[in-house]
Formats: sequence, structure tokens, C-alpha cells
Amino acid sequence: MAAIEDNPLQPLPPPDTFEEDRALLLDTHRTWKRSQQAELTRKAILGEDKSDPTSIPKSQDFFQVDLREADFRHQDLRNANFQEAYLPGANFEGANLRGANFQGANLRSVRFTGAQLAWANFSQADLIWADFQQADLQGTDFRNATLRGATFVRAHIRGAEFFSTDCSWADFREADLNESDFQQANLNGTTFLNANTASANFQGSHGQHEPSATDDSPSHDEQLFS
Repeated sequence: MAAIEDNPLQPLPPPDTFEEDRALLLDTHRTWKRSQQAELTRKAILGEDKSDPTSIPKSQDFFQVDLREADFRHQDLRNANFQEAYLPGANFEGANLRGANFQGANLRSVRFTGAQLAWANFSQADLIWADFQQADLQGTDFRNATLRGATFVRAHIRGAEFFSTDCSWADFREADLNESDFQQANLNGTTFLNANTASANFQGSHGQHEPSATDDSPSHDEQLFS
């Protein structure tokens, strides 16, 4: 009878290796789960998911989701997360977005007309040509955002943060900017006609321009994307 060959067990890897593998596996699973949720949310909002036409996405997490030209009008999106989302041309007219997070999002030409945006975070967001007419923007954070050509006519912007923000050619006519902070902001071509700027801080800002009611200077659209 042939002798049974000895097959000594291989030594186990050190405990640290197990922990590293486990952490990597968990991180991979979380990334996959978030991507799946983002795709389901995108399909539900755009009407691409036909499995259940009455289903409404329960999650308010739209992190890095591509929802260009999506329709969010009059929706309740309080504290929703749109961080780094791609939303050019989307419509949030009349939506409740109090405390929502749009940090680093692409929001070019987005409509926020009449929206509730108190304490929302737009820091580092791209808001070229965005429309905030008559929106409630109390305490909103626009620090380091790009607001070239954006419209804030008759908006309530009391106590908002515009520190180091590019507000060139933005329109703040008849807006309430009391106690807002424009320190180090770019105000080249910005309009503040009939706006309430009481207690607003413009220290260190540059290029401020407030045309009169009879000002008929030519358009500067070509400078918005420079």
C-alpha cells in the first residue's frame, strides 16, 4: 500500500491581511450598491423604468447622478444630496430644497424659480446662467461657486455666503441681500439695481458695476464661458 503523501497546511496570512481584504470587499460592495441606486433613481425620475410606473424613488441621495434636464418641479427634496451631480438644464421650479447639498454639482442653466433653498449648499458648484428669480436663499452657501450670468431678481438672499464667488454679470435687481457676504467676490458687470444691500459685506470684492435704470450697455454673453 502506497504511503500517503504528507500535504502540510499552508500558513495562514497575518490578521492584518484579513482586515485589509475585508475592508476592500466592503468598500467595493458599497460603491456597487450606490451605483445601482443612482441608476434606479435616474430611470425612475426620467420615466425609463417601466416595471412599476407608480413607483417613486424613496432615496434622496443623488450623488454624482446624471439627471440633465430632469423635472423636479414642486417636489419635496428637503436635505437631498445632489453633491457632484450632473444637472444642466434641470427644472426645480417651486421645489422645497431647504438644506439640500449641491456642492460641486453642474447646474448650468438650471431653473430654481420660486424654490425654497434656505441653508442649501452650492459651494464650488457651476451655476452659469442659473435662474433663482424670487427664490428663498436665506443663509445659502455659494462660496467658491461660479455664478456668471445667473439671475436673482427679487430673490430673498438674506445672510447668504458669496465668499470668493464668481458673480460676474449676475443680476441681483430688487433682491434682498441684507447681511450677505461678498468678500473677495468677482463682481465685474454685476447688477444690484434697487437691491437691499444693507449690512452686506463687499470687503475685498472687485469689479463692482451697478448700472442705472437707463443703462443700455451691450451684452457680454461671450465672457461668461471665458
